[in-house]
Amino acid sequence: MQLNLLFISILPFLISYLILYFFKSKLDKYFLDRPNYRSSHINPKPSGGGVAFVSTFCLFSFLLGNNLPLIYLPLAVVGFLDDLFDIDRGLRYLTQVITSIFIIINSYIFKNYLLNINFVFSFLFLLGLIILITSIINFINFMDGIDGLVCSCLIIVFIVSSILINPYLTILVAAMLGFLVWNWPPSKIFMGDVGSTFLGAILSGTIIQQESLDNFLRVIIVASPLLIDAFVCVIRRFFEKQPIFKPHSLHLYQRLYQAGWSHSKVTICYLIPTFLLGLLTIYGSLNTLIYAFIYLIIFGIYL
Repeated sequence: MQLNLLFISILPFLISYLILYFFKSKLDKYFLDRPNYRSSHINPKPSGGGVAFVSTFCLFSFLLGNNLPLIYLPLAVVGFLDDLFDIDRGLRYLTQVITSIFIIINSYIFKNYLLNINFVFSFLFLLGLIILITSIINFINFMDGIDGLVCSCLIIVFIVSSILINPYLTILVAAMLGFLVWNWPPSKIFMGDVGSTFLGAILSGTIIQQESLDNFLRVIIVASPLLIDAFVCVIRRFFEKQPIFKPHSLHLYQRLYQAGWSHSKVTICYLIPTFLLGLLTIYGSLNTLIYAFIYLIIFGIYL
């Protein structure tokens, strides 16, 4: 099945690339992202490019009989509208919560545990899962501030997940590669909220829908270079009594850029550990992967 999907994935790659090729002028006109004091970019560039891999992945998944990605589509639509109009933060979060509930309902945890335990404990556990899922969605969104960073790292994460868990993610990887051609530094197009929130939801769903704790931990660890940066930044701002939801430029990737690193150097700095963790996730034991995870944290502290 994976070989068939790999062959079929040539089309999603081409379609995703060509969507941006033919519609870049529209993005330039309606989705132009102008830099501000927090930006890691100097010149205005079009955003909303994530619509290419979102639409391509949903279309091919539907044609192949996999309707699960469609539950993430409303979140992408709200992200698209946010890229265009800058909509209310409360509406964005409400959409994330609704998407989280659908992810949970389609999960192994819900079908085999939440329906069979005490109501109070079930409600608290459900609330915890919603917080976890919406946090991951926002973490990925927060990390999308350097050319190619989120897209390239999540390509590795989804390649690993397609091998271990869900072969249909091969389609998403191909569509994201079509976008990465435009997003690799120096980028020509940003993915925008339409792309980053969608990918965050896909990552959340891949993690939550696991039947085994082993795969659950493996997916989180391979995605940890992105997730830890965002998580540590939120914790630091909380203890320093700073508003954690207010935009800022204190992520590690932002501070590396401010220190003089180029976009490509920052992206490669995250991509290499993600790639190595991906190899260990597929070929190594869980204990080895955990040790590598600890070394990654030490390396992050050093940076």
